[in-house]
Amino acid sequence: MRLAFVNTKSQSGSGILLALLFLFTCSCEPASTAKNKQWWTDADRQLIISELKRTTEEVLYEIETLTEDQWVFADDTSRWSIAEITEHLVLQNLLHYRELSVAARSPQHIEFRVITDGMDDFFTRYATDATKGKAQWYLQPLGKYESVEIGKSAFSKARRELIRFVSETKADLRKHFTYRTPVEDAYISELKIGQVRDLHQLLLTGIAHTDRHLRQIRQIKAQIDYPD
Repeated sequence: MRLAFVNTKSQSGSGILLALLFLFTCSCEPASTAKNKQWWTDADRQLIISELKRTTEEVLYEIETLTEDQWVFADDTSRWSIAEITEHLVLQNLLHYRELSVAARSPQHIEFRVITDGMDDFFTRYATDATKGKAQWYLQPLGKYESVEIGKSAFSKARRELIRFVSETKADLRKHFTYRTPVEDAYISELKIGQVRDLHQLLLTGIAHTDRHLRQIRQIKAQIDYPD
């Protein structure tokens, strides 16, 4: 039996009660055992390092020989150039690095494991999801990178730091979580995957996000009016 502690609203309306939500799994595991168990494995760590390196190399390969005209080319004002895509990727990596470094030092909340366990595919599928997204204002490019070299340097540095973090961290990234919805007063049964994700899954999201934009870069380069 796995115990999960959640804040729920009192029926009397007098405050917040701390309730125990009993969630049964096939392998009943004492809470003390679960707390001491290493959930983020060496294989997990190596997968993230490998995928960060792969997507880094692919982005650099796509941009390193671009001319100035190719770097800033956009077929209309509603679409990003490769320069803007690169800046967007740097912003996303910086944001994720900050989120990871803070959340990895935060208290463990292993009760959320019942939502995230076995759900990595939900995040990796984002790489090929055809649904178009809209970047939040803080992830929208401002035209900071005037040259390929500046953009390449910024992206490389952000990725080096992410890879260093993943390589060196002692935190169990399966026991630390990040949230996309308020969870303080929610029953665990009301929360969905994506609203809560462990830090390994946050890294998977960033890798999938990079793959999406790699496809976008290649589509730009395949356009008829793309500069020679």
